[in-house]
Amino acid sequence: MNKVDYSKIKKIHFIGIGGTSMSGLAHIANHKGLQITGSDMRACPYTDKLIEEGFDIQIGHDAANIPLDCDLVVYTAAINKNNAELKEAHRRNIPTVQRSEFLGYLTSLYPTTIAAAGTHGKTTTSSMLSLMLLDAGLDPSASIGGTLKELGGNYRIGNSDYFVTEACEYVDSFLKSHHRIAIISNVEPDHLDYFTGGIEQIRQSFLEFAKILPADGLLILNGDDKDLSFIADHSKAPVHRFGLNDDNDYYAANIVYSPLGIPEFDVMKFGEFFGHFQLQIPGEHNVLNALSMIVCGDFLNITLESMQKTLQRFGGTKRRFEFRGEVNNIKVYEDYAHHPTEVKVTIEACHNYEQKRLWVVFQPHTFSRTYDFFDEFSEALSNCDFLIMNDIYSDREVNLWDISSEMVAEEVQKTYGTPAVCIKKFTDIVDYLAERLQPGDFVLVAGSQSINQVAFMLVDKLNELYNPSQP
Repeated sequence: MNKVDYSKIKKIHFIGIGGTSMSGLAHIANHKGLQITGSDMRACPYTDKLIEEGFDIQIGHDAANIPLDCDLVVYTAAINKNNAELKEAHRRNIPTVQRSEFLGYLTSLYPTTIAAAGTHGKTTTSSMLSLMLLDAGLDPSASIGGTLKELGGNYRIGNSDYFVTEACEYVDSFLKSHHRIAIISNVEPDHLDYFTGGIEQIRQSFLEFAKILPADGLLILNGDDKDLSFIADHSKAPVHRFGLNDDNDYYAANIVYSPLGIPEFDVMKFGEFFGHFQLQIPGEHNVLNALSMIVCGDFLNITLESMQKTLQRFGGTKRRFEFRGEVNNIKVYEDYAHHPTEVKVTIEACHNYEQKRLWVVFQPHTFSRTYDFFDEFSEALSNCDFLIMNDIYSDREVNLWDISSEMVAEEVQKTYGTPAVCIKKFTDIVDYLAERLQPGDFVLVAGSQSINQVAFMLVDKLNELYNPSQP
């Protein structure tokens, strides 16, 4: 990787600019006075928006896409080393950096960068944080991994010292960050294609992330995970622990759930009552996400009333248990879940809703993750009445593990007795469901990639069947 003197950079080309994070970073870089071009393999809402705003965006990768006067190329970790544009940049000796390196540079421009890290919940937590700062009048900048209605997208450009970002552990991306406040919400095995040393290597990586903090910063740590306690011992910054157990600095007490799993709870701070909070999104995991936000807000002297207001109006980010429609008393939801723990929690949330039968459509992401968590995926996916598996989506791997969605479906049916099939084409999935769904059924479409299209297509198909347009 070339050493980059950012003071001399004027024009940047983004390879993979349609990614959630990449598109947001491109907008922020443009706001900082940099000229932006970019490309992506496929058109998407993010590339469409950039094109509408007048940016030079190409669909498809080609060496000719890189401008002659380009000073820097930023690329995602998913880009293959043989990518035509990346090879062209190397041929022309144009400096190249991964997305994480460029994000690290941007975080260095903000004195108070808040980085939300953890195996799960990064997008929800960073979205909560962004909205909290916005409600408090602190005018933050933000780069999150999802679309938040209140921000009008996946990023925000403010004019203050505050910057909120997701801190992703994959390929140690978050070790490039310059953060003053860090949240570690949970740590589980994941991305084992990179973390070949397993959970111990992952925990060590999170330790290095925490050690970046300055002495006047704050580490907000999930205190319920005792395997993370060693991280606190090595932090230069003060540490505040949060969780559900009463030995934490901040903990949730008297949690009450609505019939749909929506929680309200008291927060105790150092053993004393701090305040009562009510969420609009379901699940115990979101109680923990909210707790980490509350700890951060308290550190920044944001008022209790302002934080209560934020959580009362926070409806979640797109593709996080998002309602897509109801036709003929058939409900359709979609979710970004792609790790077995996320799949398990999301399917459990579905059971809070009155239903006749629960149908789950799932698209695994990466061969390595499907192989490494085969048993965990099979168990999590069995908790429904019928499972439809789509092919494994893997944009950065070849199938060295000889794993397939058919194998998962077979295991779910053989071991747990849950009927399961594999269907490759999205249109065939929609047709299969439309022929079998009955009033009162509930459909969850889950996965981090393109499978969410099935939810939209299914609602359209059901409307054609049950609400045909009048001539």
